[in-house]
Amino acid sequence: MNVNPHKFTKKELADFYEKLILLWETGDLINKKFDVRFGKDYRRIKATYSFTVRCLDKVSDVEAENQIYNGNKQHNTNYICFHNVKKNLLKSYFYQLRNIAAHADFTKQKIFGCNWFVFSHSYKQQLKCYGQIRCKDFWKLRDSLLELKRKR
Repeated sequence: MNVNPHKFTKKELADFYEKLILLWETGDLINKKFDVRFGKDYRRIKATYSFTVRCLDKVSDVEAENQIYNGNKQHNTNYICFHNVKKNLLKSYFYQLRNIAAHADFTKQKIFGCNWFVFSHSYKQQLKCYGQIRCKDFWKLRDSLLELKRKR
């Protein structure tokens, strides 16, 4: 799955580059400390955006979860499943989104009357991340998750 640039505006493509790829590459996220251990802010974000997160420790579990997910064709929720490569939920989330954006492993599709970003990223024939997020929620969700800093 690679992006068809004609289905995206220049602003959307620039946002993917600036807000995902550069954010990771410049080290802004690598050094950030996140704390999402069942915090009320994290639960509020998940509820606000109807966001389901599956962060799995083994790559093989991501593929197995994908088989179950694809078996159920009724998907009307923001959903992401990924390998916890950074051993931190949000660092892994942003790392996987960076990979999706950098390798153009996403499309824009109309599902249930709404526009969605649908993505699937594999490396060395192993599925690392997949899911779908409503276009209208994608950047709001990103901004909200970035605000979850560890409180000292």
